[in-house]
Order: sequence, then C-alpha cells, then structure tokens
Amino acid sequence: MSVTAMTKARFLALALLVSASLVLTAQPTEAQRQAPDFQATDLEGRSLQLSSLKGCGVVLYFFASWCPYCERQTPLIVAAHQQLRRRGVIFLGINVYDKSEEDVRAFMAQHGITFPTVMDRDESISDPYRIQGVPHAVLISPQGTLSREISGWSPRTDFVRLGRSIAGGKNCKIATQQIP
Repeated sequence: MSVTAMTKARFLALALLVSASLVLTAQPTEAQRQAPDFQATDLEGRSLQLSSLKGCGVVLYFFASWCPYCERQTPLIVAAHQQLRRRGVIFLGINVYDKSEEDVRAFMAQHGITFPTVMDRDESISDPYRIQGVPHAVLISPQGTLSREISGWSPRTDFVRLGRSIAGGKNCKIATQQIP
C-alpha cells in the first residue's frame, strides 16, 4: 500500500470515528435521561420532591411488603443506606402494589428501614420510571439524570459500590435531620 493510500485510509478511519462519536453524543442515552420529578408525602408526613435533592445522589427503591425477593434485597439496601447516607446519597423507598399502610410499616420495622418511604398507590411515581416489577432500584446522579437501574434481586449486587458512583459528597446540601 502506498503512503498516499495509507494516509487516506487513516483519514477515512479517523473521519468515521469522529462521525460515530458525534452520532453517539447527539442522541441521549437512557442513562443521560433526566429523572422524572415527583412530589409525595412519606409515611411520616414529610413532603418530598425529587428535584429538591439535586446535588445528592439518589437511590429510589421500589418494593412491596409481600414480595419474597424484596425480603432478600432489602437488607442490602438498608446496609448501603447506613454506609452512604453521610456521603451525599439519599435513599427513598417507594412502596408499590400494597394497599395497607400497616403492612408497609411492619415490613419497614422488620427490616430496619429508616429512610423516607412513600406509598405509590396510584403508580404515579412508578409509571414514569417504567417499573415492571419489584424489587427495582433506580440510581440518580447528583445532576438529576438516570445513572443505573437494577431490576430483580441478586445476592451479588453491591449497592454500596453502586451508591458510591453517584455520591454527591459536599455538593449534597440535605441535612441528615431532614432526610434520615
């Protein structure tokens, strides 16, 4: 191959690479999608709005009290909450499919859930997140974009490591007294 042909081949390869990267960055990926905002009142009567948590990493944990896989995953979520809550990661429980507040409170007490939890009776929170079942966790970056989703249960899911990837640190201005 001549020097001119090699130069043209390199130029073509570079041009294809640049144009491919422009196409990839022009189209937002699912992970770059803005997290759907919501406002809700938790079981303790506190008003919560997702958009007010910008600067913090957020883990939305969708669960149901009767779900056997939620029984297994909840201790992993609670342990991650305990390790990450002072590092700028806010955990919010979103109960779906339960009708009884007493069942949800009993599940929370049994598993030591201390983070704010809301009941999504009308699925107005879970529908925009396209929740198909529980357990389901959604990780949201401090910028308010979807970072990662974890559907189902696996004993190998390291929520502490995943939570560290979205930690807001000093950018998270929410005091632990406001969000335990």
